[in-house]
Amino acid sequence: MNRQITKHILVGFSLILLTWGILGVVLSGSSFGDIEPMAPDLSSSLNSEESYAHFKALSIWIGSATSIENITLHIELFTWNSGGTNVAWSDALFIVLDLGCFVIAIGTVSVERREDRRLQKLRDRVIDEVAINPGIHLRELHRIIGCAMGALQYHLRFLERDGQVISMRNGNVRHIFPPDFSSDDRVMLLTALARNPTVSSILSECASNGQTTQAAISRTLEVDKSLISYYINSLLKVDILRTVKVFGREKPVLITDWARAAIDCHDILVQ
Repeated sequence: MNRQITKHILVGFSLILLTWGILGVVLSGSSFGDIEPMAPDLSSSLNSEESYAHFKALSIWIGSATSIENITLHIELFTWNSGGTNVAWSDALFIVLDLGCFVIAIGTVSVERREDRRLQKLRDRVIDEVAINPGIHLRELHRIIGCAMGALQYHLRFLERDGQVISMRNGNVRHIFPPDFSSDDRVMLLTALARNPTVSSILSECASNGQTTQAAISRTLEVDKSLISYYINSLLKVDILRTVKVFGREKPVLITDWARAAIDCHDILVQ
């Protein structure tokens, strides 16, 4: 909003300068230009005695000139001024045009620099948040940054193009990572899934207890068993958890070796 107001002010001021210059050209070409040819006629008329008497009487009446020479000097000065008016207005036009262009150029550069600093500040915030929260999903990042979703997606596209962030999709959810986080898609998926508080709690229980059952996790976390079952089945499909063959109705689950190594290496459960 402030950027638009500044641009409008600069454009308005420049239009005023340009209008003033054009007005000067019009005036110099119409009003003042008509006076110029009168001077030679007046000057030549001074050679006759009749003109001499006329100007002498005129000098007495106006009380500002006491001789024909003074009147002649006044006429010559007036003629010179009227002739120089065109040049003055022409010079003024170019000065005004240059000044208008200068104001537009300086103002535009200033506005663009402020905009660039604002954009860079926003992108720096995005990079910092992604570094602190690797695997953060787009909507969570949107809530933290507080800008419009379209603007955030725009900046993320440029950041990812420049290699300052990377992203991956898990279903319909997009997760953002620092560029040097990991080259293993499984580690990135594990990190993305662990952003969910319930999944993180399930993995923490499995990491602490070795192998455990869904019923035990449900009781410990005080979460409905059907929801625990849903998340555990999802983790089993991507080989983050595996079941243990035992006799009984319910098979315990535990974290796979690669997942445990990734959790320890990247501190995935330390949020």
